[in-house]
Amino acid sequence: MEKGDMALLIEVEDELHNMDKALEQLAGHGHASGEFIKLDNVFDVIQNNSHACFSSESEESMQAFFNIIQSQEMSPEERADILMNGMVYRQG
Repeated sequence: MEKGDMALLIEVEDELHNMDKALEQLAGHGHASGEFIKLDNVFDVIQNNSHACFSSESEESMQAFFNIIQSQEMSPEERADILMNGMVYRQG
């Protein structure tokens, strides 16, 4: 996968997160209710195409992956670089 494609997927993940927050405010439930479970496919594709250091089932690697995905203060391109190249990311 190319970095540009990964950045586009990250943008979609950002918008899904924003949409979920809006659904929760309007309807009282959102993605967590299980009604839109196929939306997780975007997340899975991002993880499947990330560096091997983020594909481990360990709690630490999963938390690092989540932190990067949810760090909307970074651009999608910056997050794509980190996820695809296995760069060290420190939150804060």
